[in-house]
Amino acid sequence: MTTNVQIRVDTKLKNDAEKTLNRIGLDLPTAFRIFLNKINVSGGIPFAVNTDGYFNYTKEQEDEILDAYKNSKRSKEFKSAKELIKHLRSQ
Repeated sequence: MTTNVQIRVDTKLKNDAEKTLNRIGLDLPTAFRIFLNKINVSGGIPFAVNTDGYFNYTKEQEDEILDAYKNSKRSKEFKSAKELIKHLRSQ
């Protein structure tokens, strides 16, 4: 059994998403079904949704960000990628 889902979105948002999806061989309905399945598997939104303007990084991603900063010959030490990015945005 199937059902129809109707949503209203900005035309440009939809068109841009369709172009992106087409580049990876997907159409919008398929991408939406993947999204809904991922919600069910993960038990919620399958990506970080927050208000502080930062992404949630894996340990590996955080280490990579911090290493890249250290390798750029900068002298200040940061304990987290979030702290580093906050500093960089304040420059």
